[in-house]
Amino acid sequence: MEMELSTDVEKLSETSETQDIDTDDLLELNQFDGLPFSSRYYKLLRERKGLPVWVAKCEFMDSLMSSQIMIVTGTAKTGQSTQIPQWCAEFCLSAQYQNGMVVCTQIHQQSTVELALRVADEMDVNIGNEVGYSIPLQTYDVLLREMMSDPLLEQCGVVVIDQAQERTVSTDLLLGLLKEVLLTRPELRLVILTAPHSAEKLLRHYGSVSQIRLDGPQPCEVVYGSGRGGVKDYLCSALRLALEIHQNQKHGVIVSFFYSEIECAHAILRREGANLALSHGELVPVSLCPEQGDSPSVISEESKSRRVFLTCSPSEDLFWAIHSIRFVIDAGVQKRYVSPSSFLTPPVELRQKALLCHQRFQHAEGDHFTLINIFNAYKYAKEGPYSNVERWCEDHFLCLSALQTADAIRSELTEILKRLELPVSLPAFGSKSNSLNIKHALLAGFFMQVARDIDGSGNYFMLTHKHVAQIHPLSGYGTEMHKKNLPEWLLYHEHTLSENNCIRTVSQISAHEYVLDHLLCLELNHRINTHNENISSCICFRK
Repeated sequence: MEMELSTDVEKLSETSETQDIDTDDLLELNQFDGLPFSSRYYKLLRERKGLPVWVAKCEFMDSLMSSQIMIVTGTAKTGQSTQIPQWCAEFCLSAQYQNGMVVCTQIHQQSTVELALRVADEMDVNIGNEVGYSIPLQTYDVLLREMMSDPLLEQCGVVVIDQAQERTVSTDLLLGLLKEVLLTRPELRLVILTAPHSAEKLLRHYGSVSQIRLDGPQPCEVVYGSGRGGVKDYLCSALRLALEIHQNQKHGVIVSFFYSEIECAHAILRREGANLALSHGELVPVSLCPEQGDSPSVISEESKSRRVFLTCSPSEDLFWAIHSIRFVIDAGVQKRYVSPSSFLTPPVELRQKALLCHQRFQHAEGDHFTLINIFNAYKYAKEGPYSNVERWCEDHFLCLSALQTADAIRSELTEILKRLELPVSLPAFGSKSNSLNIKHALLAGFFMQVARDIDGSGNYFMLTHKHVAQIHPLSGYGTEMHKKNLPEWLLYHEHTLSENNCIRTVSQISAHEYVLDHLLCLELNHRINTHNENISSCICFRK
């Protein structure tokens, strides 16, 4: 009887210990926000532990402690883009953010947002607090602009450069600047995520640094096309290869990246696939437009058919959820957005006529105000007596697509102001107060892009570049009638070194306006930094 009682007591104690452990697990707190973890966190944690990058966590954390620069190489689906920023956040948290937070750069706008949302979900925190993102109009522009006002990146403890293999001028510039910053800040860490083929160049650039190689979920074979048609024939070559894979290879999903022509490719594959349905099974083309919110994960798996995803998305991250992908076709052509100019380039015999047309819109304050004149004239022609606005643009040598883009952007901004219940004042273009407000807005966005005429002859010294340039001939100040009365101070939109060393889209400002906005920016930065000392994100994704 005593033995049975003691056995029952032991079982009861074991049960209570198990319950205590379960209770502890349920009350496990998130180290980033101090709240209990949700059930989704543990579900995602099991998925994270199955990623190829997870086995390298201990090696990564040790290298992060001892090395200033790390290069991590891996193929798609290794999980490096989502996991390494989180590990860097844990590293910064262990130091109580004394050296700063984590900044992760991305190439493309869509991948910036999606990655930030995914990381916040896995960390079980709210987007905008512990994890945030910022999207400028140009690649890596946010971090480069931050380095203008904070050259040593004193707010950053770890900088993660993702997709370093997609080299652009901005990425190379950023890597070069960070190499100099690391010499001054030994506590700063730089983590570079790249594809295996570009690791050798990075090692030559940075010397002997830590490197971690990640193995993908399965080895892949790269096959290059033998066609010599170039860019013009890439569509036919890609579609022909997709059909050959369907006829000769085992089952598996195909993903094909295109420049455009998604609808055309879809129609061709649908027609040709129908002819092969009886002998080789059904071929189902699926068009994906990430800009419209399309996602491959919502499409059901079909065992008796082969799907071909057609997309112009620049990132392979869209297909993380698809585990049956076996073939990837990359046309090797990338679509890049270039802002169209409002002015058309006329033939040589019509240049004088076009110049006279454009002079009607010129404004004394500068090119930015001239563009507003053009936009207002376009709106009047669109709503007024001109029945054909396209003809009006042709008559005035103006680009219709550029004006339509400006009109769409203005409508979107107006809708945002209304949704936020902010007051929208009636346009008073031409008044002194309105011109001053426009200049303040331009200085707020292009504060570092200011130049001064150093000798009164049109040689403008750019304050950021420490370089001298001239005004572009197509500018309102570039005409003969304005060359004798050039403004001392200019705000410019673009500097083209390869095009006669010119600054384009310029407007006149005064030294008083520049200094006043400078003081306002300093006050704003002071308030933001004071606020960030109390509440700051531990990871911020930059495009």
